[in-house]
Amino acid sequence: MSHSFSLITTFLLLLAAALGGGAIAMRLKLPSIVGYIAGGILVGNTLSASFDHKLISVISEAGVTLLLFTLGVEFSFHKLKRILHAISWPAIGQIIITLFVVMLALFALKVSFVPALFLASAAALSSTAIVVKLLSERGELDSVPGELATGWLVIQDLAVVPMLILLTAISGVSNGEGSIFTVMGTIVVAMVKAGALIAVVLYLGSRGVPKLLGAVAGFRNRELFLLTTIGIVFFVGLLTYVAGLSVSLGAFLAGLLVAETSQNHAVFAEIRPLRDLFAVVFFVSLGMSLPAGVLISSLPIMLVMTACVILVKGGSIYTLLRFLGYHRKTSFLVGIYLTQVSEFGFVIAGTGVALGALSEAQSSLLVAVTFVTILLSSPMISQGNKLYYLFNNFMKRFPKLFRDREDEPAPDTAEGYPIRDHVVVCGYGRVGRYIGRALQMCAIPFLVVDYNQHVLAGLRSSGIQTVYGDPADKDVLDYAQVDFAKSIVIAIPDRHTQEMVIGNALSLNRRIKIICRTHHEADQRHLKSLGVQTLIQPEFEAALTIVAKLLADFGVSDEESAGKISRLKIEHGM
Repeated sequence: MSHSFSLITTFLLLLAAALGGGAIAMRLKLPSIVGYIAGGILVGNTLSASFDHKLISVISEAGVTLLLFTLGVEFSFHKLKRILHAISWPAIGQIIITLFVVMLALFALKVSFVPALFLASAAALSSTAIVVKLLSERGELDSVPGELATGWLVIQDLAVVPMLILLTAISGVSNGEGSIFTVMGTIVVAMVKAGALIAVVLYLGSRGVPKLLGAVAGFRNRELFLLTTIGIVFFVGLLTYVAGLSVSLGAFLAGLLVAETSQNHAVFAEIRPLRDLFAVVFFVSLGMSLPAGVLISSLPIMLVMTACVILVKGGSIYTLLRFLGYHRKTSFLVGIYLTQVSEFGFVIAGTGVALGALSEAQSSLLVAVTFVTILLSSPMISQGNKLYYLFNNFMKRFPKLFRDREDEPAPDTAEGYPIRDHVVVCGYGRVGRYIGRALQMCAIPFLVVDYNQHVLAGLRSSGIQTVYGDPADKDVLDYAQVDFAKSIVIAIPDRHTQEMVIGNALSLNRRIKIICRTHHEADQRHLKSLGVQTLIQPEFEAALTIVAKLLADFGVSDEESAGKISRLKIEHGM
């Protein structure tokens, strides 16, 4: 009876912490994950005797396993192939730089070598779950910074394999389990085992997993499909465990395999409810494992590590991307996106505790740093564009280390571009490219402004005029001959950037017609007050198209249908 009572109270406290913390976080416009951890901290430090710590530990391990599996399912190597090829070495360089600098900072705080190595290794990685979730909510996964950040995260996640092998071997030496030659041998053997494991997993993924999922899907039974999926997750986790790696890492590899099958969307749909439940338990349990006394005693180290993670990681990413020739705005935003500590850091911390390399206090320190970096990075990601312009104005005081293409004289600036009464298209993403194609088919002159050099290179090869740079920069718009343009289309979703483009365009040409997209109804009145003549909300336009087709299917006349759509536009404020 006491065991049943403990089980019930444990789950009730978990749910209370998750509901309360999550609701407050949403009210404060913070990620729900922050609220879950904060709720766990409160419950863990006030009602520690009322729940079963071992049960929470078991459930949280299952939670992180399913969380990392679904992250793997959402990745597509085919989509990221070009980006991964371009940023593999810079991403590895960032990991090494961050690890080295954070270790030096920890040495200055009297932390010994092996614990410092474990803590710094975790700090070098960024949170895939946080970044992908926030960028997805903002509709920026397909932007240039979003694609680069996602590719960077893939490299970091894959780097966990050799990282865990090296940390395990070094920990063994520090415990007196062998000489340096023994360590080298252990590392080589572990690498071979990991390589063989990955080869087996890839073979199973290309041959066995698709056939298995296809056969089970043929039964048309959701329960069997779900059980098979869970079985694949823990089978690959077992293989990685036998190879000396973590079960969570195996789950991530299993997700990557399933991502390449035709059933990947069905798998994700079936596993997501379980993932969400167990992931909430995982994040709440992290907070419950954070004793307030330990946090207060380790506050100086926590603050130093947090500062190092944000400044060193963000700074190194910015510098490396600028060196590769990416625009300063792209480089800054990617650096901002990746400032927090990864969920893989908890896997590294758990490994360190199991090997005796980390104390419970040091493991709690890592969880605390993760919580603080997530708390700080979330609003930074949301306000990334605004922070960029503050950063850009500050950097103008110093000599430039990297030369931008827009810093060079425009080739036709002296005589002016051979283009007048044209359309300036700001942003050539999912929306902009269709606009450009339509203008091209109608032989309407237009010019594209963007800071994605790969896109612009393709446009120039097709004979389309382009200007490389940030559309929010007044000089860039001047190069685009906005003062002679008939219209400007702002196909960029960020409101802060939109405001700057509108202001700069009107300062160059008071008569120009401005067409702007927006994702939020609340922004319509504000953008119109700034001088936008036509506002397009993609979701509303999609709804109108669906309505027109539905009414036609039900025999509504074209005249009546047009009237209903006009009424919807009036109610919408158009």
